[in-house]
Amino acid sequence: MTGHLSKGLRAAAFSWVTIVVLFGGCSHPRWTLEDPTGASYEVLYTLVGKQVTIRGKFSLRGVVGPYLLLGNQQAVYLVPKGSFTWGKPYSAMEGKLVAATGTLRFFHSPDTKPADQAMARRYPPDASARPRDYFYFEAETARLQLITH
Repeated sequence: MTGHLSKGLRAAAFSWVTIVVLFGGCSHPRWTLEDPTGASYEVLYTLVGKQVTIRGKFSLRGVVGPYLLLGNQQAVYLVPKGSFTWGKPYSAMEGKLVAATGTLRFFHSPDTKPADQAMARRYPPDASARPRDYFYFEAETARLQLITH
């Protein structure tokens, strides 16, 4: 009888752990970068595709779009997929510390190649002419929150 009971308890415990693992963290970010100065390129790259929360200074003046500037000067952009407007609530965040939560993405800019081989010999490709790679959140699904102390 005790063998049956312990098997039942093990099954219940296993089920409970499975439920907690599968559903317990769905509404909460998996990673929070509390210290943005440590969020190097390599660290951010390992988090691509995961739900994360980052903290940084917000700016609407980015090349790609609005961004959060981390302590190590790494920018994480907020890129809209469609038509997204950056109105009044966002302009009030300019230059302030903000937490952004979303799925971290990475854009790899394609290499630029001259169309003509003869031109490529005369004018070798300039690495600085290639647009930069960058990390980003999709603007429509990211959640921004002003951090007040």
